[in-house]
Amino acid sequence: MKSISKRHINLGIIFIVLSVITLVVGITKWPFFIFSAILISSYIILDKKRLRCPNCGGFENLERLSSAKKHNYHCRHCGEKTNISK
Repeated sequence: MKSISKRHINLGIIFIVLSVITLVVGITKWPFFIFSAILISSYIILDKKRLRCPNCGGFENLERLSSAKKHNYHCRHCGEKTNISK
């Protein structure tokens, strides 16, 4: 059965948090903007490849996926149950 990994969801959250931190630090020290851009592009790649509905390939935002780790969740596009694996 197809599923989305908890590890990928947590990795996406880490990418977003670190990109916000480096963006804020980048206001005072401009080289951190480069790290922020790398983290944002890494999140976009992860989102396109791994954080999609395994049944239809529809986009799901990170907030809904993180709440789906503990609750039953159905895809907005196809209506199928989305399984979150360890």
